[in-house]
Amino acid sequence: MVNLYRNTEARPQPAVVHDVLHQKCRHRDILIPTLTELERRKGDLEGSWESMLGHQLQALSPVESFWNELPDFFASLHTGVAPSEPEVYEIAAGETVLRERTLRLPVATAARSFLEIIRFAAANHVCVDLRYQSSVRRIEPYSLRRTRDGNIVLHAVRNSDGEHRSYRIDRIEGAKITGRSFVPRYVVELSPRNPIAVPPAASRAAAPTRQRRRTRAARSGSGPHHIYECTYCGKRFRRKKRTTHLNPHKDKYGYPCPGRMAMFVDIRY
Repeated sequence: MVNLYRNTEARPQPAVVHDVLHQKCRHRDILIPTLTELERRKGDLEGSWESMLGHQLQALSPVESFWNELPDFFASLHTGVAPSEPEVYEIAAGETVLRERTLRLPVATAARSFLEIIRFAAANHVCVDLRYQSSVRRIEPYSLRRTRDGNIVLHAVRNSDGEHRSYRIDRIEGAKITGRSFVPRYVVELSPRNPIAVPPAASRAAAPTRQRRRTRAARSGSGPHHIYECTYCGKRFRRKKRTTHLNPHKDKYGYPCPGRMAMFVDIRY
């Protein structure tokens, strides 16, 4: 839920998030949690964070990166008002922001793999140790842009002193997700754009009875499925378990895709 909330480029309306959370809790036969209840169980969560999620993710974000956003998340859930967004980092003359879900860039395969890691970290508000020109810099990644000269650059903030820096993608030598989270100073433009189209329960209830019966019959006993989208080719996968790791696959056009990381986009029942 926090991933849906923090991803401003794909964030549904608060009512939709509440509806999905309600369905998930109902399936598990539990009540929707409150912030007060979660605070009482913080120690248990911290102690089991790695064992519960470490095997499902290529890189597990620190628990603080999610915990610190819970107050704003619950406030938005109950008021129906999305929080104010930070400013967009200034766009230089001739720059074009690259915000597509599927990025087909004229760079080497290694550079595309590094970019997948950077996009994953940006979506989860986690710093990256970037190897660039034979040295390592810890950065907060924010935006990918094409310059007037045709170069593709990553705009970031150096975590040590808050200074803005830009890095050419074709010169990046490595990228590693860290255990350090950050609070965005600018809009994170590395997440996929466009909101997720998930109709609220009220809209689904208005569907024709025959169609609802077919839907229930088709899904009876199947339980919830997690929908993931490859961050490179945009192909979607339906899974019973939550994991962002992808096996070798072909894109929507039948060509081998180098992408090995997916982004969660939806839950379907």
